[in-house]
Amino acid sequence: MGTLRAETMGRGRRTRCGPPFSALPALRPAQAALLRDWLRGHAAERRWQTLLDQAGAERLELADELLTLLLACGALQTRERFVHAQWRVERVVWADLAALQQALGLATRQEQSDQRDALAARLKTLAQQVPWLAPAARHCLDARVSDATRQARLDLLLALARWHEEQCFGLQRDFAQFARGHTKAISAGEWDWLAQHVALQELGIARFAPLLWLGGTLTLGTARGRIDVAAAGLCGLPAALLAAPVQVQAPQGYWLIENRASFERQALAAAPGTCVVWLPGQPPTSWRQAMAWLIAAAPAPARISCDPDPAGVAIALTAGALWDAAGLPWQPHAMEAAAWRQAPQLPLTAHDRDWLARLLARTDLPAPLRALCLALEQGGHKAEQEAWL
Repeated sequence: MGTLRAETMGRGRRTRCGPPFSALPALRPAQAALLRDWLRGHAAERRWQTLLDQAGAERLELADELLTLLLACGALQTRERFVHAQWRVERVVWADLAALQQALGLATRQEQSDQRDALAARLKTLAQQVPWLAPAARHCLDARVSDATRQARLDLLLALARWHEEQCFGLQRDFAQFARGHTKAISAGEWDWLAQHVALQELGIARFAPLLWLGGTLTLGTARGRIDVAAAGLCGLPAALLAAPVQVQAPQGYWLIENRASFERQALAAAPGTCVVWLPGQPPTSWRQAMAWLIAAAPAPARISCDPDPAGVAIALTAGALWDAAGLPWQPHAMEAAAWRQAPQLPLTAHDRDWLARLLARTDLPAPLRALCLALEQGGHKAEQEAWL
């Protein structure tokens, strides 16, 4: 700490400063917290009263203490006025605002500008790469919101893109868990914003009670009466219905189909004894619980048909795990390369290739699915089962 110097600026006014600034002294946590509050803005000069207001009544003594400390180390200069026989601080001028911000772990004006530019570039890239997210991305760019809000919205849009690519399905709380690790992590305002710019229902993000869609042979006995799925053709039952004391007449086998159009087509044409079930992408907990109860109450082997792509393999494994847990056999069906070689195909993405590598590294990958993964890896393309199933 050096000697303070005062320079008279005119009648009743002066500037006080310390030695040339080099570094902050050791600060107590409370002092560092207050200085961090003062340095969040980018003005090189601040009114002292404004800084006192930021400190609040409970930190006024701390503010005076911090001012003296910062002045003594040269971190700031004070502009003062002689009033009622004493010098009063009117304004504070930071010696090196960027250095002070960096010392306190705050972004400088240039760093914030660079971050803002990088954020805008990411939003523009997302709009180009994922056209169905373009309206939301453009709104993020145009809206007058804080950088933190813009970043949070971008993160949600990126999570939506992953959710779609991985063919997930579930309630809003399932997406919140997927995106941010907690079922209540997305605020009501964020849900409103998403709903204004993205067709959430079409992405498999539902607001209401989940349904289990069935077709073919299955008969349920409930307290309110008998449900014959075959008589209805297709039947959407609340997942919560599939629990005791409902009684089930077991089919000869289950056929799980991921693609919705393929499910409806095959459900209406199902052979007697086959219960056809729509497998909604990466199935949510409610679906898995309902199916686990169903196969426990009415055990039968399963065939599982998913898109021949990495997501489809992962979905088949997730569903098949229910049969593994019940000690029942299951097998992939109509997913082998011969079934889709003549169907329209899309090139694998970098995300697909990374996913394939993880799948092929699994020691428990069933032989038919391993063969499919190798065919996808070698051919470099994937397909959608609606074209042939």
